[in-house]
Amino acid sequence: MIKFISQLTLFAIITFGTGELIVRSLKLTSDIPQRLVEPETGLQLYKPGQSGYFRNAKEKWHVNDYGMLGVADTSKKPLFSIIGDSYIENIMNPISCNQGFLLQSHFENYSFFEAGRSGVNFIEALEISNYLETIISPTYHLIYLGDGDFKESIISQGRYTDRVQVDLDQKLILKAKMKSPLAKRILYSSKLLYYLYLRFPLFIDKQNKGETINENIAKKPNFDISEISKLFNFCSSRYNLNKIILVFHPNTNDKIIEQATLSGFKNILLREHNNGWGLSKYDGHWSCYGHKEATKQVIPLIESIVKPPTGAHL
Repeated sequence: MIKFISQLTLFAIITFGTGELIVRSLKLTSDIPQRLVEPETGLQLYKPGQSGYFRNAKEKWHVNDYGMLGVADTSKKPLFSIIGDSYIENIMNPISCNQGFLLQSHFENYSFFEAGRSGVNFIEALEISNYLETIISPTYHLIYLGDGDFKESIISQGRYTDRVQVDLDQKLILKAKMKSPLAKRILYSSKLLYYLYLRFPLFIDKQNKGETINENIAKKPNFDISEISKLFNFCSSRYNLNKIILVFHPNTNDKIIEQATLSGFKNILLREHNNGWGLSKYDGHWSCYGHKEATKQVIPLIESIVKPPTGAHL
């Protein structure tokens, strides 16, 4: 009996090790950067110094000293922060396809700083802009947004405890809470377990699976325009609108854009012409082509705000 148990244990170890090796070598799952909570603001950042691969990617992502992914140049003025969700985080593409990288390549004498994280909504993006004011003092904030980012900001439209939200009745910002950080740390340390976790989600809420796919993919939520109006009114008294520019994803609801404009937010609506911007039929995140097309439309906006210095490629 003891011999049988020993053989069974050895077989399980070998099988697990082989499975772990296969999943890691073929990059069948994404490396998920571990988060921490910034003590002063309650915002979730990434632990600095991490690196890894998104599923099937050939280029590693890296977390910088600020606890964020992507471009982090603060050496020149004007300095533009670029804030958003997984579209800006963009770990599914090489960094050369990031908004910050593309804009930095065009405006050599400007600085760009990316602050993207999966799940960031409108109100959290604004809170991030306030946080960045204390550490790098950007000249302007470019905040990239889709329809769902507004509804998900308002607690009366649904509570997401892992995201910053606002209670408009009490005029109160609710901080996010990390969900099962220890369990996730253990899970993410084993690629085989994480692969099985994603493929057989017996007890998993879709929004908590960790893979940044299908976020904001052509879904039109039902809008309560009165709540959206209250949201913008709340924001107009809490944030410096002179420094904030909203960059709306293609096909954003016209009523949201109208309310943003009425509340004093500078904004631009990106337009998707002809070829689709998505990575695939099932993943609406922008491909490198999509990011380049978006950048082409953001460049004239920046030029209209700041007079280009010598050296900008116009």
